[in-house]
Amino acid sequence: MPLWIIYHPRSIFTSEAEKTAFSKDVTNIYTAVPLPAFYVNVLFVPLDATNIYVGSVPRPTPHTAANEPGPDSSVPFVRITIQNIARTLPNDAARDRFLGAIDKALKPHIADKGYDWEYSVEETRRDLWKIQGIVPPMPGSDAELQWTRENKATAFEPARGNL
Repeated sequence: MPLWIIYHPRSIFTSEAEKTAFSKDVTNIYTAVPLPAFYVNVLFVPLDATNIYVGSVPRPTPHTAANEPGPDSSVPFVRITIQNIARTLPNDAARDRFLGAIDKALKPHIADKGYDWEYSVEETRRDLWKIQGIVPPMPGSDAELQWTRENKATAFEPARGNL
């Protein structure tokens, strides 16, 4: 499961179309692996400016001299936390490709709009993960390929999931 939690000011990502386009770009990162699309969870968490502080300055709020030095506080700030469970990055080259894919996915939705942002990626233990009460099949197994085709979790024999 990739889980993306996107914390953002209420003033951005206000339409379903924006959120759908953003979540599709995120999902495409993982389906290219290929992972089942339903593994990808994207949560948009709108926050009031009084709940987003960067360097003790609420964002976005009118920029004042009291906020100097530092970024323009009138610019929306987006914080993204990414948790990957289904796969881990085996080496530096894979990490660099993955971070590049993230940057590409964020570009039209955040960077091109002039927002400030930060993200971090966590890789968590696969053995502490279940979907619909089922331990997911191992990468590349017959059962995972079935889950990818059907785009849903279904029961399988442990041997088909390489478990």
